[in-house]
Amino acid sequence: MAQTRGIVPALTDNVDKTIFGAIGAQLKELKGSGVYELFNHESSEKKFERHVGIVGFDTVPEKGEGAAYATKLITQGYTKDFTHVEFGLGFEVTQTALEDDQYGQLIKSGQWLAFTARYVQRQKAANVINNGHTTETSPDGGSLFNTAHALKGGGTARNAPATNSDLDVDAISQAIIDITTDTKFESGQIAMPIEGLTLVVPPAYELLADRILFSAGLQGVSDNDRNAIAKVRTWKLVVDPLLTDTDAWTVVATQKSRHGLLHYKRIPISLEEPMTDSRTRNRIYVVRFREIYGAYQWQGVYGCPGA
Repeated sequence: MAQTRGIVPALTDNVDKTIFGAIGAQLKELKGSGVYELFNHESSEKKFERHVGIVGFDTVPEKGEGAAYATKLITQGYTKDFTHVEFGLGFEVTQTALEDDQYGQLIKSGQWLAFTARYVQRQKAANVINNGHTTETSPDGGSLFNTAHALKGGGTARNAPATNSDLDVDAISQAIIDITTDTKFESGQIAMPIEGLTLVVPPAYELLADRILFSAGLQGVSDNDRNAIAKVRTWKLVVDPLLTDTDAWTVVATQKSRHGLLHYKRIPISLEEPMTDSRTRNRIYVVRFREIYGAYQWQGVYGCPGA
């Protein structure tokens, strides 16, 4: 469908007015905001990328004097494929509409296409968290946030609370305990504690989260105890309006090498050269990109859907 003069008559009706579109600086602001900024971002030159885990040794047994050494094998862990998804949108405008656009808005279609593409990037990143308790899976086949991740070396581990709860001091305290005791390698060992953590919340939790993480005293109580949550870990707070569950909350390792949230960019956002339809002389503007978001490991992220 082509953009004609009649779709936005204010651009061509010869009446003096102010025309505006809320975009401008937001083009750059969108790209690095919300959940998107937490991801590891890598480029790709393949139609898909494959991550294969390695399972090391679980323990070193005691050995008697002169006894033979026990031997064990390094084995292959879980596999996670990242298959790129293609995105594209076109804008077609008639030659006449371009000629009569008194405010130069239609010629800015490239800005709007770029803005929309970057907004979609934010949505796709946020959806990894939004769907983390359901359709977004970790390499072991279970949901990204799960109370029973199957370890390749045997046993299970979890990155979700045993009992779901809304965000409060006790919930964050339990999350710290769970992350410390249940972040395990596939061979079963407990990983070194994660010192820097990022709390990810929807706007409904922003003020409460700030009080829990950064108050000098313990939040919501009358005594004068210090806020140990703020002392034992280094915290960041990320608020994302594209998180769809208003009482869900997530904790992510701030150091990107400690978590598996991953964005592969096969083709970056590209505004193709404008085309002209040979029959109608309509101008066609298109934006296109190929990429994928997901998690190649569950370790380093912890999620609760709320009570």
